[in-house]
Amino acid sequence: MTTEREPSTSSVRDARLDFYSPEFDPVLALAPDSGAIPPRPRARALDTVRQCRRLLPSSSATTTTAGTATTTARGLNSFAAQARAKERARKFNEQGEAFRRRESVFDALANSKQATEGPLRVLRDARSQRLRVRIVTRHASGVRGTCDAYVVAFDKFANMVLTDVEERYTVKTKRVVEKTRVNAESGEEKTTVRVAPKLDHRTRRINQVFMRGEQVVSVSITPT
Repeated sequence: MTTEREPSTSSVRDARLDFYSPEFDPVLALAPDSGAIPPRPRARALDTVRQCRRLLPSSSATTTTAGTATTTARGLNSFAAQARAKERARKFNEQGEAFRRRESVFDALANSKQATEGPLRVLRDARSQRLRVRIVTRHASGVRGTCDAYVVAFDKFANMVLTDVEERYTVKTKRVVEKTRVNAESGEEKTTVRVAPKLDHRTRRINQVFMRGEQVVSVSITPT
C-alpha cells in the first residue's frame, strides 16, 4: 500500500514566492520577511497606470478599446461643454439686449407721476430742455447760498445730481477786534481784544455734485 506524501511547507512557500510559478502569491511576496527576490531587482517601479500601459503591445485589443473609450468620452464631454457655453452666451446676449431696451433709471424718475404733475415739474422741464436752474440752499441755522447748475437726475424727495455747478455761499468765520480806550481821569490807555463773528462770502465751481433734498429751499429756472 502506497501512501502519498504531502509537500513540505518549505516547498509550498517556495512555489508561492516564485515569480514564474502558477502558484505565485503576490500578497505573500510583499510581506517584509518573505525573502522573495524579484526577477529584476533593479527595475524601476511604475507608479501610474499610464506607465503600466506602455508595457502592453500596441495592437492589444484591451489598449485599443480603452483608448477608443477614453477618446469617445473626452469627445462627448467636450461637445457637452461647448453646448453649455453656447447656451450661457445666448442667455447673456438676451439679457444684455433686454437691459439696453429697458428705460434708464434717470428717465424713470423724471417720468414718474410726481415729476409730471407736482412741483417737481420744474426739475423735469429743466432736465429735458437742458436749462440751468438756480437752487437756494440752506444749512442748520439758515440760508447757505445759491448755486446755478444743470440737473442730471432727481427723485421725489428733491435729491438731485447736478453738473457744471457754480455755488455762491457764506461761511461764518471769526475775526480779532482790538479796541483802545483812554481813561479820562488818569489818561491811561487800555486795549481790549475780542473775537467777533464775520460772514465770509465765497464762490466755487464743481463739475458734479449730489445734493440732498433737505438742503434745498427753492428751485427756479435761471433766466437766459
